[in-house]
Amino acid sequence: MISRTKAAYAYIVARTKVMKSRLLKAEDFRKLLNMSFDEIMRFLEETEYKKEIDEMAYKYSGPKLLDYALFSNLAKTHRKIYSVSFGDAKILIGNYLRRCDVWNLINIIRGKNANLPAEMIEETLIPAGEFSLEELRSMLSKEIGEIAKELEGTIYSEALSKIGSAPMSVVEDELWKSYYKAVLSVKTNDFESRVFTHFVKMEIDLRNIKTILRLKAEGDTVEEIIARVIPGGYELTEDEARKLATMSFEEITKALEGFWFWKVTSVQDLSRLEIELDKNWIEAIAKRAGKYPLSVLPVLQYIVLKRVEVDNLRILGWGKYHNIPNEEIEKEMVIL
Repeated sequence: MISRTKAAYAYIVARTKVMKSRLLKAEDFRKLLNMSFDEIMRFLEETEYKKEIDEMAYKYSGPKLLDYALFSNLAKTHRKIYSVSFGDAKILIGNYLRRCDVWNLINIIRGKNANLPAEMIEETLIPAGEFSLEELRSMLSKEIGEIAKELEGTIYSEALSKIGSAPMSVVEDELWKSYYKAVLSVKTNDFESRVFTHFVKMEIDLRNIKTILRLKAEGDTVEEIIARVIPGGYELTEDEARKLATMSFEEITKALEGFWFWKVTSVQDLSRLEIELDKNWIEAIAKRAGKYPLSVLPVLQYIVLKRVEVDNLRILGWGKYHNIPNEEIEKEMVIL
């Protein structure tokens, strides 16, 4: 007899599979690469983005309309996943989706620092974490210091206390550290906690290797690099990160052989390398989700794939709007 936990996941995974079936395929992106911006928008009008495009077409046009529709749809999709979940799955998915809160806080602070209108900042928000749209709009009406004071006592308070005394990039890194620390502390039953924790730790590995390579390219010191590393990686521990930070790019390439995320032989083109790392990550998620089909992993897999789709469409839309050559646009996309 199937357990209540497995029955719960069977239901949630089935709902997620339906949503996953609506994702754009590689062949769709190949077609879109050969379309103009207006043709891309007409194509998306025939997909699940239609409602969001129609809702705001009176107010926006061009890539701004595309951005609004994509972010709005992404938020709606995340909220739907959370709403159809229950039990341990709801706890884990809800905590993972707090990443949207970090995204929103960063965009609000960046926008305010740039003196952007509240309406323009709101277009970039994804209200699918703990902060509701009303709470986010309330933040938009406040000064940065007021927002930090309002969030005292939350997992973000320590990071926000650095505003004004540290570069914004450091504040952003601290926000992500706070998020991952909180997510890794979530506990449900042993099996679910284990597969969820492994997933999160692998995601930390991915973020850390990108950070290390990018900062090395920028000439940062070992200590500056280590300060930006997120603790809690799966294979790329803080000790391993420190070793890598002291190496040349050629030495790093050799040292990373055997790590789950590393299948490359050169780090000459960092932008392209990051795309390859993302592909390796998605392949690893797919394997693990296939191994544990009645778990939270297929749901997390879908969340990642949906985010990749939105990123691809934004890159494609903005590139086409500004007449960037197809090959340049495609190089920035994660097409599976």
